[in-house]
Amino acid sequence: MTSSRPVITPANASRLKRVGRLGPELKAAISGQRLAFSPQGSGVLALASGGTPLRWWDVGTLPDGLGRIHEPRFEVEVAVLPDAEHIVTVAPASLSPAGLWRPRLVSLSTKDGTLTREHHLSNAVTRLAMSSGGEWLLLIPLEGDAPLVWDVKTWRPRCELAPMDMGVSVSSCALSPDGRFAAATFSPDNRSAGNLWLWEVREGAQPVTLSIGASSVWSLAFHPTQPLLVVGGNTEEVAVVDLGQRRLVKVLTGFNGYACNLGFNPQGDLLAVSWDGRGFGVHRFDTGEALFHASDGDDLHTSDALFSPDGRLVAWGQGDGTVGLWGVED
Repeated sequence: MTSSRPVITPANASRLKRVGRLGPELKAAISGQRLAFSPQGSGVLALASGGTPLRWWDVGTLPDGLGRIHEPRFEVEVAVLPDAEHIVTVAPASLSPAGLWRPRLVSLSTKDGTLTREHHLSNAVTRLAMSSGGEWLLLIPLEGDAPLVWDVKTWRPRCELAPMDMGVSVSSCALSPDGRFAAATFSPDNRSAGNLWLWEVREGAQPVTLSIGASSVWSLAFHPTQPLLVVGGNTEEVAVVDLGQRRLVKVLTGFNGYACNLGFNPQGDLLAVSWDGRGFGVHRFDTGEALFHASDGDDLHTSDALFSPDGRLVAWGQGDGTVGLWGVED
């Protein structure tokens, strides 16, 4: 059982080993996988590239977990698990009289993939992120439209932020654990210096624009207990932003490639980092020191690397379409 496995710490992270493999393998060629844990930690959701179906597992027992597969009637680009019973994603318009041509925010049952709730959105959504507790969602629309913060429990908007600038391409977004802050990385068409937006979550809030020292940025994660945000891009460094000061305060070095995906453990002293075609690693957050590295030798894919909410596992999407689970043995 995962609950009997030791919590991963800076003292034992070097002893990580693969303890589970969620499958089966995918026959289609993939370039990466997006992963999500449910806040309770028992569920893992995987979405591979190339039009593959949604897959999710109950990892209460290892090594293989109990898996389910669902092929929606629409292409899914990003999905989250707000709880063990529901998957939330963005679906195209149903062409119904109520929705007409508007896209939909939908909730699907993890039991069988059936639709449980939906809401017709005003704008197309390019990026979606969830707070760590599953309470809120951040929906990033096309340029020029307003980002939306969504209350999952009440299934209604919490607030709408100020409309975004024109001429930008958003690469990633995130919500802080307490839902107070939202952030997004982007590339401006005019090649200006700014590439990170930071909002306080309230109606009509304007973002603070910051510049991270990379020509492209595409990954970010909020610290679980401190007012800090980490940002990765096309340098072998990870930037640390202070939310209170609204500025870059530190740069972590020594990473084994570009930091494409970032994720904290629950205590905030470890950082899981996946790289462009070079596997994933676990680093100390205070120094950036590498404690562990793993790869399957497939340099053609880049997948999420995530700590489980209880801090006892790291999940990483492998090149064959399976999801590997790493933990520390007693």
